[in-house]
Amino acid sequence: MAKVLIHSLVFTPDGVSNAYLYRDLAVELQKKGHQVTVLTTTPHYNVIPEENEKQPISKRWGGLFSVSSIRGVSAIHIPMFKKSSSIVSRFISAFLFHVWVIIIGIVKVGRQDIVISSSPPLSAGIIGSFLAQIWKVPSVYIVQDVFPDGLIRQGKIRSKLLIRILKGMEKFVYKVNDKVVVIGNAFYETLLSRVNKRDKLCLIENFVDIELYKPHPRRNTISAKYGLDNCFVVSYVGNIGNGQDFSPVVYAAERLKSLPIKFIFVGDGIMRKKLEKEIEEKKLLNIIVLGYMPRDVTPWINASSDVCLVLLSPHIKGDGFPSKIFSIMACARTAIVTADDGSDLKRVLQESGCGHVVQVGNNKTFLETIIKVYEEREALEKEGERAREYVVQNYSKQAIAIKYEKMIKELCFESINNA
Repeated sequence: MAKVLIHSLVFTPDGVSNAYLYRDLAVELQKKGHQVTVLTTTPHYNVIPEENEKQPISKRWGGLFSVSSIRGVSAIHIPMFKKSSSIVSRFISAFLFHVWVIIIGIVKVGRQDIVISSSPPLSAGIIGSFLAQIWKVPSVYIVQDVFPDGLIRQGKIRSKLLIRILKGMEKFVYKVNDKVVVIGNAFYETLLSRVNKRDKLCLIENFVDIELYKPHPRRNTISAKYGLDNCFVVSYVGNIGNGQDFSPVVYAAERLKSLPIKFIFVGDGIMRKKLEKEIEEKKLLNIIVLGYMPRDVTPWINASSDVCLVLLSPHIKGDGFPSKIFSIMACARTAIVTADDGSDLKRVLQESGCGHVVQVGNNKTFLETIIKVYEEREALEKEGERAREYVVQNYSKQAIAIKYEKMIKELCFESINNA
């Protein structure tokens, strides 16, 4: 079996979706007999005391790095500044992180059989490939976001020179890695013209922990605590940031005050205060913002909901895929998603035969969909059952880990034969 190095900007005990994703992938590969080491940061995105207790971190070399262990997987954590909205601050943090990754990788980790790095940031693909080349082993780059497309669409990057540099950097990352893993068909189609060799592209979707995310009774302690038992509940769980468009919910809430419908937001982010201010100014008593809750509460929030939301901003388009759709479906809940035609999000709902897609930015259709789902709520239970069955068959962490292991074995076998 192989020595596998996973190089990821986030990892547990940081409380963010990608951290859990790579924790679960690392554990699954470890279960299959591989020796997995993770090079990552200290928790900086969402520090959760309960997660720190489950996976305590111990400082080494006077705090220059820290170590932790989770279910047999060894993790080395490099200090990182707290998440900032400033692009300059993020760049400096990423640069320092990468320098330390190289030093710790060579001095502390030692030779591996394969290196797997992940976006964001884009530069992780360069560092991962660099370490792999030192050890003369294959490298894999996982594309969670197509960068810099999203930032260009948002208008956060306007300089033509900087765009050319970043586009060149993107092309370089695809060139120097042996495999480029994409998490959806839309990504695959986008990158076909950008990779130097078509056979480098490999489609492996993200996954969901179907043991954690599972059905629970509609009436439970969470629904009782927040007064959700006797109304129709529409929920959103996740980041409240620039990547989400909450205007459809506000628009609908303004027009549905006469119906027993409650909208709940569970999460935090840079747009939370703005959202709360708008809710207060418009006196929308049918919207509740609960703030961040631990990951293991999410299945109970979903259970307390009649329908769950996935909300994307217009600038996202094909640059990202919100894996929360899998956790919603695993909890046997149907979803209303805002997505563009041709998106992987829309494809998943069409394949599963459940859920409702609203074109991004179409608030009127969103309102009409909420009303339709409310009026036809008797059908939601069956829809949820189909959703759960679809995810269990296609997107469990066990099923996806098999695809990663197959790729790892093939690359390591090729590496040995070419040595």
